[in-house]
Amino acid sequence: MLLYLLITLLSVPISLAAPLSIQEQWTSVSDPLIMSRNFEIRLMLLPMTGKVTSTQKFWSGDYWALNKGIINRRWNATTLGNTAPPNRDQARSWTMDQLKQLSPSEKFDLFNGRYHYPLKREVENYSDYNAQYWEGICHGWAPASMNHNEPSAKTVKNPDGLLIPFGSADIKAVLSYFYAYPYQVLNTHQVGRRCFNPRDPTDPNCKKDLNAGAFHIILTNKIALDNEGFIADVAQSQEVWNHPIMQYESRVISDRRGARPNSAPGTTRTLGLKTRITYADEASNYWEAGTRKVDSLMLNYELEINAYGEIIGGEWQSNQRPDFLWLKSRPAKFSGNYLRLNDLLNE
Repeated sequence: MLLYLLITLLSVPISLAAPLSIQEQWTSVSDPLIMSRNFEIRLMLLPMTGKVTSTQKFWSGDYWALNKGIINRRWNATTLGNTAPPNRDQARSWTMDQLKQLSPSEKFDLFNGRYHYPLKREVENYSDYNAQYWEGICHGWAPASMNHNEPSAKTVKNPDGLLIPFGSADIKAVLSYFYAYPYQVLNTHQVGRRCFNPRDPTDPNCKKDLNAGAFHIILTNKIALDNEGFIADVAQSQEVWNHPIMQYESRVISDRRGARPNSAPGTTRTLGLKTRITYADEASNYWEAGTRKVDSLMLNYELEINAYGEIIGGEWQSNQRPDFLWLKSRPAKFSGNYLRLNDLLNE
């Protein structure tokens, strides 16, 4: 359902590498150090359950499909149809009900006093009416949902004093688009790579790149210890389903001494876990805020532990598992064409 996410993976410099006990157990693309240099790796200090405490973030939203025009889609239209958006003079005569039916991009252009609709034209360039049904801007919605409080519906004035009504879904749309395209960061801290063919046992992107032990370290640290969460492509398939992860519950199903033949060097104990991860899911568009739809995924994997009680590796036992993990930080401020986003957010 979601757009392929192009992420540049920046490798960790050798001069900054963690102690040898961390870096030898998984490939460089699966190193937890990609996400943080301060992770706890001692099993006894990693909670078996965790949940991000924010009740305002991790909101559900549309993935704004490419084949439906992304945020040019008039999701709230009932009578407006394909009527052209109003120019300056026409906008003054339109009713509030008519303005409510415009697309998120059209409303944001009006809010900025840009009656030539440059954002609408820009969005059209990214639209692809021959795209697959799952392709959209989930790579914008997921970090927007994780980084910002859910926006509420509001009516705001443009530079000419015209009142522009925004539904919660309209603001989510513009914010998601901003994260998907205009907003660029140097490093998305991606762990693992995209799997294009999960049925191919020789494809290292599908079978070995996201280590189960590295996943557990990231999961427990980011959610239980940092209270932040992270983003995951939750399905190993050609499609990309980016979702912000907000909660997990683990339980031990096996505990044995020693290592398997393919365990990480130094393994003295192997722990089998079942872990359920919970994430914000997509939802239909609504005018008012208060939308949080969640889904979950059950994972089965083993952790490889050394004599010091540290997680040094792992092995997936289930085919159902995340494809890759990543982060996209919140901008320090909105500027340029998106300066007025500040006036639409609840923070």
